[in-house]
Amino acid sequence: MSLKIAISQLDPVVGAFEQNVKKIKEAYKRACAKEADLLLTPELSICGYPPHDLMDRPEIFDRNEKALEDLQAMTLGKSCALVVGHVAHNPLEQGRAAQNVVTVLESGKKIFRQAKMLLPTYDVFDEARYFEPAKQSAIWEWRGEKIALAICEDLWAHDPSFGRRLYGYDPIDQYREAQVTLAISLSASPYEWGKRERREKIHQEIVHVLNAPLIYVNQVGATDEILFDGGSFALNHAQECVGRLPLFRTSFGVLEVSKTQLKWLNPSVEGREDILPSELEILFRALVTGIREYFLRTGFKTAVIGLSGGIDSSVVAVLAAQALGAKNVIGVAMPSQYSSSHSIEDAEILAKNLGLQFNVKPIKFLFSQIQRELSEGLSGGLIPIALENIQSRLRGLILMGIANNFKALVLTTGNKSELATGYCTLYGDMVGAIAPIGDIFKTKVYELAQYMNQALGDPIPQRCLTRPPSAELRPNQTDQDTLPPYKPLDELLEGYIETMAQVSELEKELDASPIVKRRGWVREILKLIEVNEFKRRQAAPVLKVSHKAFGIGRRIPIAKIWDQ
Repeated sequence: MSLKIAISQLDPVVGAFEQNVKKIKEAYKRACAKEADLLLTPELSICGYPPHDLMDRPEIFDRNEKALEDLQAMTLGKSCALVVGHVAHNPLEQGRAAQNVVTVLESGKKIFRQAKMLLPTYDVFDEARYFEPAKQSAIWEWRGEKIALAICEDLWAHDPSFGRRLYGYDPIDQYREAQVTLAISLSASPYEWGKRERREKIHQEIVHVLNAPLIYVNQVGATDEILFDGGSFALNHAQECVGRLPLFRTSFGVLEVSKTQLKWLNPSVEGREDILPSELEILFRALVTGIREYFLRTGFKTAVIGLSGGIDSSVVAVLAAQALGAKNVIGVAMPSQYSSSHSIEDAEILAKNLGLQFNVKPIKFLFSQIQRELSEGLSGGLIPIALENIQSRLRGLILMGIANNFKALVLTTGNKSELATGYCTLYGDMVGAIAPIGDIFKTKVYELAQYMNQALGDPIPQRCLTRPPSAELRPNQTDQDTLPPYKPLDELLEGYIETMAQVSELEKELDASPIVKRRGWVREILKLIEVNEFKRRQAAPVLKVSHKAFGIGRRIPIAKIWDQ
C-alpha cells in the first residue's frame, strides 16, 4: 500500500488567524485535487511562529480553537487528512498553560494529537517561557503506517553544533523502540548562513537510526528579524534527498510513500529545487524576503535610504529595490563639506541604475549653523567626535523627516562590523525601522555586492567596490583611521561574537597580524565591543542570518565590568 502525501510550504503571519486558515484551506483544496491522502503544514501554522508574548493574551486559545474547528469542518466528507500545528491548552493541572501542538484532522474529526517534547531556549527561542512540554511521544498508527509526528526541535536533540546534548531525553529513542515506518517533522526553523546543509545532515542521521524515510516541512517568510527559508525535503531509506522545495518561496509538492520507496510526483510541476543555489544567492533571497515581509506585515510600502555612495548603502538599496520595487524606494544623498564629488556621483549612478527616486539634501549649511550655536560659550569649541556625530544626526533627522512625510520607513545601512565596534552614531546613521545588513560583516558585504553585480547586471558602481570605505565626516577620512583593516577585524569579531573562541586564542592568532600595524589591537577591539552594548540595545532590529546576531538572540548586560 502507498500513500500520497502533500506538503504545503506556507508563510504564516503571527496573529493573522483568518489569513493563515485561508492559506491552509487553499492548500487543502489543492491536495484534494491531487488526490492526496494527507496534507502537511508547518509548525504553529494556525497562529504563526514565534508568537512570543502574544501567548499571554487569553484570546489566543479561543482564536486557535475556532480556527481548528473551522479546518476540522472542512475535512468532513473528504478523503484527505490534514496535519496542522497550533496552540492548545495544557490538559494537565500543572505547568505552563499552553502547549505547542500538532493535530490530525480527518473526516470532520480530530484523530490524533501530539504536543512538542523538546522546547528550545537558546538563541532566538524561548519556548519554555510559554509552553509545557509533552512527557512522551505517541505513535500515530494510520493506514498501515506507524508514523512519528515530530515538531521541529523534537528531532534536534543531537545537533552537533552545540558540542553536547541539550536535553535529558531524546524522542528518537521512543520512535526507534516503536519501529516507526515513517517520520514527519513539522518545523518553523529559522535561516542561518550554511544551515540548510547542517539541517539535512541531522535528519539523514535520524533516517539511519530509525531505518525509515523522513519528510520535513518548513515554513517560509519572516517574523521581524527572524527569517524562515523553507527548503522542505524528503529523505528515503538510504538517507538520500529525493527532492526539496525552494528556499524562500511558498511552494507545494506531493510525494508517494510506500514500503520500498519515496518519490515526488510530477516534480517539474510542483516546483522542486534540486539544483542548490550558492550560499550568497540564498543570503540574497533571505535579505530580500526579510525586507519585503517586514513592510508587508507592518503595513508600509515605501522605504527611505541614505545613499552615501558607499558599499553598505548601495547594497541595502539593491535589496530594497528587489523587495519593494524601485518606485517604492527613495534614495537621499546628504553631502557635507567633507563629501567627495565621486560619492554623490556614485549615489546618483546607483539610483539611476536601479530606477530609484533620488534626492540631494545638503547638510553643509545646517551643520555650520548648529556648530556655531553649540560652540558658543565653549572654550575651544566642540571636540572632533561631537562634530562628526552632529553631521550623522543631521542626516538621520532628514531621513526621518522624509519618511514621516511619505508614510515610509527608513532602512538603516550599518553592517555588523560597525555595530560590533560602535563605529556608528546613535540617532544618526543608526536611525531606521530595520537593519537589513546588520548581521553581515563588512568583508561579506563586499562579497554580496559582487554577487549582486554578477546576478543583476552591475547596478552598483565599480568605484563603490574599490575605493577605501569612509564615513566622510572629516577631511580625507577613512574607516581604517579608526579601525583595523576589515579582514583581520572581521576574523576577530566572528571568533569572539559568533564562535565564542577563547580570547587568549584570538590574541595568539591575530594580535601579531602583519596587516595591523600595532600590537594589542585585539584587546582594544574587544573593549570597544563591550562598551558599545548600549548602542546595540537601541539599534533597529537586525535581519538575522548568522549563528549569533545582535538582537533578541544575544543577551548581554549593558552595565557591566567585563575584564577580558
